[in-house]
Amino acid sequence: MRDEINNIRARGAELVIVGNGAPNFAVAFREDFELDCPLLVDPELRAYRAAGLRRGRVELLSPRVPLNALRAFRAGSRQTSVEGDPWQLGGVFVIRPSGDLTYQYVSREAGDHPPVEQVLAALDGNAETISEGAATPRAQAWIGQALSSVVDPLILPSFDRTGFRIHSLTFQAEDLEVDLAGRRCLVTGANSGIGYETALALADLGAEVVLLCRNRTRGEQAAQEIREATGNSRVFTESVDMSDLGSIRAAAQRLSSGSVDVLVHNAGVLPDERLETGDGLESTFATHVAGPHLLTRLLRGDLEKSSDGRVIWVSSGGMYTRRLNLQDPDWNERDYDGVIAYAETKRAQVVLAELWAEELRGSSVVVNSMHPGWADTPSVKNSLPRFHRITRQILRTPTEGADTVVWMAAYSGARLSTGCFFFDRKERRTHLLSLTKETEHDRRTLWQLCERLTAEAMPKCVKMEPA
Repeated sequence: MRDEINNIRARGAELVIVGNGAPNFAVAFREDFELDCPLLVDPELRAYRAAGLRRGRVELLSPRVPLNALRAFRAGSRQTSVEGDPWQLGGVFVIRPSGDLTYQYVSREAGDHPPVEQVLAALDGNAETISEGAATPRAQAWIGQALSSVVDPLILPSFDRTGFRIHSLTFQAEDLEVDLAGRRCLVTGANSGIGYETALALADLGAEVVLLCRNRTRGEQAAQEIREATGNSRVFTESVDMSDLGSIRAAAQRLSSGSVDVLVHNAGVLPDERLETGDGLESTFATHVAGPHLLTRLLRGDLEKSSDGRVIWVSSGGMYTRRLNLQDPDWNERDYDGVIAYAETKRAQVVLAELWAEELRGSSVVVNSMHPGWADTPSVKNSLPRFHRITRQILRTPTEGADTVVWMAAYSGARLSTGCFFFDRKERRTHLLSLTKETEHDRRTLWQLCERLTAEAMPKCVKMEPA
């Protein structure tokens, strides 16, 4: 394509190259190939997703790949270090200024390129427009399902980036081809990580998005970045500490100015030592359980004003290792372990989401939970440095971790379920081991505990009677 730039420009067009590496890689790429055309970088793969391009390892096993590599070698290309996503395949598109598409070519394996003559022909003024094929090919979906049946029971390759790329073979691109204009979405913990990527994606789909952040300055900075990235001016910040019940009550009063269409409970903490909030609660339990319960309670009326209200609890795969703990949820009688406290409260979130689904059944609001897999977020890096060092090469990106949250918030079909648990756009079971299952009495006790803790006149110190 580089060698045809003059022919392309003679037809009134321009060659634009999009890569998935970092800016410094793009500079080196431009110099190596002596490119005289616009070169853009898309490290988060937004353009690739919008174009419906393939990502996967199966395609790279094609017997034609070595031949393509040999052809590139003879042409002077040398593969050195890899930047960006090495499994992302490319494509070629001819797009008119009107936005009409006159040519599309989706690569099927590495080094797969279209005939240049076809591309040049699509630049002619008489070239007919074509429709973009959005549906996931049946063969690709079948491969995704087959590979999922292999990796899902193994946990690790299911939760990491390999699992996402396998599961994404079954995703339907049209699920997120939606316009969320007129919908109001609230996302807690939205200044970084999965919360930020969720807010960014929802704003990009046209929704009004409110970032609920503990740190006002970081929240405002994130909101400004999202406004600039999406062109959506309806992105706002609200200060709220999800571990502080008074802060939540004050924020809910300010937020209760109309309907709420989507409420995403994403804020999370994982402290090394037991911290007690001003309300006398252990901070992890307050942030993950009591706080979100109170916010849902206070915004219930606003959610029910929506014709399509959705509440989404962002849990963690770590909850699979623990059962609901109601004997000592505040860690008053145990030696504190931050990782266990995190996993127990993430289990509680899943149960609480099911209980809220029952509470709101028959209304216009659905309540579901999900887990994002293992994502490379600031929270993981700061709270679990050793885990991060060991696994950082296989962790999902924050965008991949947020994908199912966005899907649950935006896809019309996602509102058909309530009280369910999702992972990579698919409903999953909530228990892998029978010993983690809670009783119905446990479930009701959790609800009563949350109701009591979040009442206006809450006792300073809470102790549970044996269940």
